[in-house]
Amino acid sequence: MFDATTPRTDPGLQPERTSLAWQRTAISFVAVSLLFLRWTTQHGPVVAVVVALAALAATWIFFHTRTRLRRIGRLFPAPGLEPATSEVLAVCSAMVALAAAALWVTLAN
Repeated sequence: MFDATTPRTDPGLQPERTSLAWQRTAISFVAVSLLFLRWTTQHGPVVAVVVALAALAATWIFFHTRTRLRRIGRLFPAPGLEPATSEVLAVCSAMVALAAAALWVTLAN
């Protein structure tokens, strides 16, 4: 049975794996945004805006989800924990926007 008073600090628990997955997502955003720098000379400041927004999204992903998972990690697997729907929606929206920008940059050449 789950005891809510016992802290869960085992590093192999699912919240840490989830935290690492969110960190990899943030790193992917940075890597993809850096690929956009290739087209800076052709598209100018538009590409710089895309890179800045992707870097901002990566920063938000990294720090927000890390804080959230640290906060709920000690309560895992308590019933009633809220799923990260807003985070997933934000990341999916940012990924779609990044894909649209990549499509635009690729087809505009």
